[in-house]
Amino acid sequence: MKERILNNFSLKLISFLLAFFLWLLVVNVSNPMITGTREVPVEIENEDILEESDLTYEIAGKSTVTVRYTVATLDAYRIEPSDFRAYIDLADLYDVTGAVPVNLEVVGHQDLINSPQVNPGVVHVETEELQRKRFDLKVTTRGEPEEGYALGEITLDPEYLYISGPVSQVGQISSVGVEIDVTGVNANMTGSTGLVFYDANGNQLSVSDRITYDVSQIGFEVEILRVRSLPLDFQVTGTVADGYVFAGLTSSVQSLTVAGLKTNLSNLSTITVDDPLLNIQGATQSRTVTIDLSEYVPENVSIVGGISEAEVTLDVEPLETRTFELSLEDVGQTGANEDYAYSFSPETVTVTVQGLGDDLDAMSEEDLNAVLDLTGMTAGTRQGQLDFQVAEGLRVVSVTAFEVTAADRGSQTAAAEETEEEPTEADSESTDHE
Repeated sequence: MKERILNNFSLKLISFLLAFFLWLLVVNVSNPMITGTREVPVEIENEDILEESDLTYEIAGKSTVTVRYTVATLDAYRIEPSDFRAYIDLADLYDVTGAVPVNLEVVGHQDLINSPQVNPGVVHVETEELQRKRFDLKVTTRGEPEEGYALGEITLDPEYLYISGPVSQVGQISSVGVEIDVTGVNANMTGSTGLVFYDANGNQLSVSDRITYDVSQIGFEVEILRVRSLPLDFQVTGTVADGYVFAGLTSSVQSLTVAGLKTNLSNLSTITVDDPLLNIQGATQSRTVTIDLSEYVPENVSIVGGISEAEVTLDVEPLETRTFELSLEDVGQTGANEDYAYSFSPETVTVTVQGLGDDLDAMSEEDLNAVLDLTGMTAGTRQGQLDFQVAEGLRVVSVTAFEVTAADRGSQTAAAEETEEEPTEADSESTDHE
């Protein structure tokens, strides 16, 4: 029998339920008092007392206190932290230890709450010198505008602000600014954004609620400009010294990317650079100069990309000479008369050409493009004259003298025939002997 009772689950369950309802009945009838606790934030009164002394404060440790109280069991669930008000009055601050007593008020369910106590009964307040500092706002942009566009002027409203707080915390702030996302934009932007704080290394800095500022939202306007790439036209002036030649220039920058309103860019095709440093008058050697390109960008147009200077090398090289032997029989002729036969004395001339060494090294006799002008020449002998067509940068400086003889082809033929018909002296002697 005993084992049946002990092993019967139904009987066990019934026993448990009877015990629970009996306990519930006792509680509802007697409604005993129990102890409850709530965490309550500490409020601060008379902060201006410290501010008037250029001091700021911070509660050491937690900024909440534990409130212990008694309440009837059936009413325990109704008690909330908002039923209590815990506060300290900075007028009660004890300067030596920084201790301030915690005051407690029951502001809700006063008829239910009994014997409220606060723990700890004293909090410690750390004071520090208060600093107010002005910061000019800086702008940081994220992303890039749409291709073909660039950032123009960015204006902020306000452009600066004042920050107040403990010296130790204000001292950690190196700069203050805003961040604006310009990814893919192709038109002017306006809006507002929050503040960003930076340390001395340029890293973003989180500040505590003890740091205060007079403005929390900063208005901004971003100008978006059209972009064009314009070639640079360097204007070289002057003449190099005798015996030298200006071989050209090289620049570290061949074109400049500029931004501006569409109306300001529409009439621009090049950027002319006529800097006085590009004068080569009397130069005998190459030199490199630095040109400030910003001086030659039109008004209302700005340089994009940070390149504002060009290193320009003006190449000045000494002239050299080369000599070429030219056979007059191989020279082209103009104005020749087919009734004449032409001969030359001497048959070869020496041509001296002046120019840059590399150009002369690559040159041959054919590159002289020599032509002998025989226009209007009659039978006889005269000084010959050659015309040359040489590449740019080269110059024929001298040609050895030569003579051209023109003989009538008919006279030459007759003379040749007479020579063939006349007996030789040996033939005459042989005939006489016979």
